[in-house]
Amino acid sequence: MSWDERQRAMLAEMGFRLPATASAHAAAADVVETEAEPEPIVVAAPPPAIVRVAAPAAPSHFTDLDLPALREAVSACRACGLCEQRRNAVFGVGALQQVQWLVVTDPPDEADDASGEAFGGNPVNDSGRLLDRMLLAAGQRRVAGKDGEAPTAFVTPIVKCRPPRGRAPQPGELDACEAVLARQVELLQPRLVLAVGLQAARRLTGLAEPLGKLRGRVHRWRGLPVVVTYHPAYLLRSPADKAGAWDDLCLARRTAQAS
Repeated sequence: MSWDERQRAMLAEMGFRLPATASAHAAAADVVETEAEPEPIVVAAPPPAIVRVAAPAAPSHFTDLDLPALREAVSACRACGLCEQRRNAVFGVGALQQVQWLVVTDPPDEADDASGEAFGGNPVNDSGRLLDRMLLAAGQRRVAGKDGEAPTAFVTPIVKCRPPRGRAPQPGELDACEAVLARQVELLQPRLVLAVGLQAARRLTGLAEPLGKLRGRVHRWRGLPVVVTYHPAYLLRSPADKAGAWDDLCLARRTAQAS
């Protein structure tokens, strides 16, 4: 299957209606009502910013850990109060070598907490299936393909334990887990970060703006380009915004190629 055919198939699964004669790229551009030429990459403006203290690059107890050891450390972590009511920490899943995209999502939900895996474990839930289709449409995957293609993305939540009653994580909880995320970046060495959801986007951009205003720009976090998009759970409730999500994926793909 050609790249264009694969894009068409993935876009159709995401809910786009594509003209039979148009290319996937052109059809997607029609759907999102953009011009045929790709939009330039726009660097995000600074403030308004969230006032917070940046976590260190990697605390001493994480610095020398490889990925398996880091996963074990996270499963036993008691750096913040979220450990008191978790069932399982959610370290993340995906490529462990030649990582292109690090996908950082909003905090784990109840299904993630029960399984210990991002997006509900096995079988993958509806949000996980949509995320996989989104990544595939952009040429990325978090699991190995049936055709033997290796995964290229790693998916991990912004905090590794589920906040109670679905509340937003508190600053101290975010600080504690950012140290883990920083070590994951050091080990995985991705080319780009895709921030999926409002809480992940605000933490990684340092901005308190609505998600709609954080999209469409390239931010920076620890020297890496960051592109913001909607959470799959939101897209399942608001399918009209899938067109905007495709726009975000195109920006992420162009940015990763440029980097």
